[in-house]
Amino acid sequence: MTPRLHLEIPAESPFFAGHFPGHPILPGIAHLALATRALSEQAILEIRTLRLRKPVGPGEALEVFAEGPGEDGIARFEIRRGEETLSNGTVLLGTPDQGLDPGVEIVAGDFPDPAILVPHAPPALFLSSVVEAGAEGIICAVEIPSAHPLAEAGRVPSFAGLEAAAQAAALLEALGRSGEAEAPRIGYLVGIRDARLHAAFLPVDRPLRAEARLHGSVPPLSMYRVSVQGASGEIVAGMISTYIGS
Repeated sequence: MTPRLHLEIPAESPFFAGHFPGHPILPGIAHLALATRALSEQAILEIRTLRLRKPVGPGEALEVFAEGPGEDGIARFEIRRGEETLSNGTVLLGTPDQGLDPGVEIVAGDFPDPAILVPHAPPALFLSSVVEAGAEGIICAVEIPSAHPLAEAGRVPSFAGLEAAAQAAALLEALGRSGEAEAPRIGYLVGIRDARLHAAFLPVDRPLRAEARLHGSVPPLSMYRVSVQGASGEIVAGMISTYIGS
């Protein structure tokens, strides 16, 4: 792979706002945004694999290496800090089969406010309410705010839905220990696998449904099958892996 971007993520970057308060870390979807820039801004149809190996903090200098896409649309990327690999992945690029979803009407259930249970703050907080929750699954209402740094012209790249689903997974974990008198635990999205993006973009400031179902867990690592749906049906779906700190 060859280097295609050299950049520094300044401490004042809006990507750090609300992710996480007092402990700023570049979100996983920012890694995908950098990869998209390096790959000529084409839409991501699938994320075959993404491994987020090490966190990125404010003020760090990064290089984005990329290869492709080939005739099959497959491209690979790697983000490095010096000789250290921070993230790497394989994606399929192309033309999506859905347009911008108008959002869907959602009725909230009787659950605590997500803002008190997950360690995110606006504009990084996508969860607005819980619709349903059980021992191994959760459905949330999500709205991606227009103030988010990926938002432009009323929309964000559809891979932002994977961050929404990861927050839903974090909320499921928090509800499972809701009897504990402690602050929200910081959790990390560490992997994405076999994710399909049916649209290039998601709308901002409109409600969507995010679902996360526990697929397997060996604490502190867990895997979830996730999806984001709108009025047109499923927009984003795949598998994510998370790491919950102690």
